[in-house]
Amino acid sequence: MNQKFKIRLFFRLLFVNKNNGFTLIELLVVTIILGILAAIALPNYLKQTGKAREVEIKHAVGTINRAQQAYHWERRVFAQGANDTEIIEELLGLNFDNRYIDAYNIIVDTNSATVAPSNTQYQEDGTRAYSGGVFVLSGNYSTIVCQSFDVASNLPAPINSNNCASGENLK
Repeated sequence: MNQKFKIRLFFRLLFVNKNNGFTLIELLVVTIILGILAAIALPNYLKQTGKAREVEIKHAVGTINRAQQAYHWERRVFAQGANDTEIIEELLGLNFDNRYIDAYNIIVDTNSATVAPSNTQYQEDGTRAYSGGVFVLSGNYSTIVCQSFDVASNLPAPINSNNCASGENLK
C-alpha cells in the first residue's frame, strides 16, 4: 500500500501547475500590446470628435438657411437685426448650444441672406469651414452650402446660389 501511495503522490506532483502568477516578461508583453492599441485608437478617436464638431457647424449653417427661407416666405423679407444673436435667437427663434462657433457673420440684403460661421479653434478641432446662403429671385428660392477643402477658421459667404468661392466645395 505504501508503494501505491508513492506512485499517486509522484503523479500528483508531476501534473500540478506550479505557475501561480504572471512572469515579468508576460506583463511587459501585455503592456506593450495595450500601448500599441492605444496609439492606434487615440488618433482615430480625435478625428471622430473633429468630425462631430464639423457636423455641428454644417448643421448650424443649414438650420439658419432653412429658418431664413421660412422667415422670408412668411414676411417677404429676410430676418435682419442689430447683431447675429438677435437674428438667430429673437427673429428666427433658433437656439444653438454650440461651443465651436465663435461668430455667425450673417449678412442680409433684399434678395439674399448668407451665413459664414467662424471657429477660432479650428486647428485643435480639425474642422473644415462652412458657409451658406438663401437666395430669392422672382419668388423662387435656392439655397447653397459651401465647404472648404482644408481645415479652416471660416469661409467667405457665397455670392450667388450657383457658385462657391475658390477653395470650396458645393455641398
